[in-house]
Amino acid sequence: MAWLAPTLYYVVAVGALGITGKLALRTLVWQDLVLWTGLGYILVAGFLLLSGQTELKFTSGSGWALASAGIAISSLIALYLALTVGKASTVVPITAAYPAVTLLLAAAVLSEQLTLVRVAGVLLVIAGVVILTASG
Repeated sequence: MAWLAPTLYYVVAVGALGITGKLALRTLVWQDLVLWTGLGYILVAGFLLLSGQTELKFTSGSGWALASAGIAISSLIALYLALTVGKASTVVPITAAYPAVTLLLAAAVLSEQLTLVRVAGVLLVIAGVVILTASG
């Protein structure tokens, strides 16, 4: 259960990100938010490097790490672009449909089992997104 606390933090943080991002976009452009986020990443990375908790190394997983970084950066930019023109109460719930992508990719790439219960769960998530955004 060591995964539960960081997972719950992620849920709260991503939910709050829609609000803090929308508030920032009242006076900034999305590029400014990317800059501030990048500075935060630089500070954290610098701390990890200086404290010896990580080092820059190239292994077989480095390509996947680079792909993950690219996805994280581009998806954050996409979120900021969406929040620039859309309501946070509409944009963020739609982003909550990502478990459908994860489920399919986990089955295709990681050979994780695609069970009826998991598919039903994803369908419920998608139904929830539709209900939350229908009045948007």
